Amino acid sequence: MRRVPFRLAAAGFTLVELAVALAIAALLTVLLFTLLPLGNKVLDAERQQQELAQAEQALLGYMRSTGHLPSADGDGNGRATGAAEGWLPVAELGLPARMRIHYQVQPRLALPPGNTFDPLLPPGDPLAVTGSNNGLDLCMQLLLEQRSNTPMAGLGMPVAYYLGHSGMAGHGRADADAQWKPAAQAMPGAPSDTDLATLAAGPGELASRLSCTDRLARAQGSAQAAQSAWSSLELTRFNFEFREFDIHIAETTRDQAAVSLALAVYAMAESITNEAIALTLLASGWPPDGLTMAAGAKQLAKSVVSMAMAAKSLASAAIALKDAQDAVEDAKTRRDQVRNFMNRVDTLYQDARDTALTLDRAGLNP
Repeated sequence: MRRVPFRLAAAGFTLVELAVALAIAALLTVLLFTLLPLGNKVLDAERQQQELAQAEQALLGYMRSTGHLPSADGDGNGRATGAAEGWLPVAELGLPARMRIHYQVQPRLALPPGNTFDPLLPPGDPLAVTGSNNGLDLCMQLLLEQRSNTPMAGLGMPVAYYLGHSGMAGHGRADADAQWKPAAQAMPGAPSDTDLATLAAGPGELASRLSCTDRLARAQGSAQAAQSAWSSLELTRFNFEFREFDIHIAETTRDQAAVSLALAVYAMAESITNEAIALTLLASGWPPDGLTMAAGAKQLAKSVVSMAMAAKSLASAAIALKDAQDAVEDAKTRRDQVRNFMNRVDTLYQDARDTALTLDRAGLNP
């Protein structure tokens, strides 16, 4: 009997080796068919979350530009139809038409807000009237919605908008509609019998994402600063008017002092005239006449006393006039100081007012 060379006999697989290889191949096949759907499921869930995040960013951009949320697409053409529930209006939001996302919105937030917020500026300033509707009115509406705590239909919670992915990618609207349960939407993170991704935002959360609290606080803070500056400005204006009246009083006192000086000059002239008359009487009594000289001496004494009193009055009137003139200049200086302060306060008020108006008109824009 011919023997097979050892080298040729060792070249093949043994039955044990072949069985192990087949077992490994079977295990890999089982793992492949088990993990492949799971991988697709993970990828689909990631796609849904990405599309919901993209849709939410589009909604925030729409709100910043229009001041309200879009209504739902009720007929599937991608356009808002005024409905509170339906499809996300992808055409209005500039999103791909392939997105099939169910959308529900609080009806009041899908309407342009009224003029719900105006910075409280002084009513006496004609420029302080705003009356423009913008994103800050939306912010105030969101805060009012949060306070009202009105639940959304089918959710039982106060929600500004709700997004539910259909799981479909493309135009299969009928298949997507079949998976939608309007009366039992699952909130994000809540247990659900489907693998569809959902996303929702309450009024308070939406206001936080839009930085509403900060924007409203800055606008109203500037308005309060303007109110304070306005109050100071009104007081300064009153002080300025009082300083104008003070100047008027000082000028009247100065004029009275000038009249008193003129009267003192007149009294001095009169006393000088009386003295001249007395000297004339004395001179006319030569050769000496006792009666005439006595009368002249008496008149001279009276004129000397009158002249002394007139001189004193003249000096006092001159001093009073100088003091009155100084008082006028001092009153004008104080008036000018008040005017300068009033101008500074007015500048502060205008800056605060303009800042408040700028923030109000900017709305949600940067």
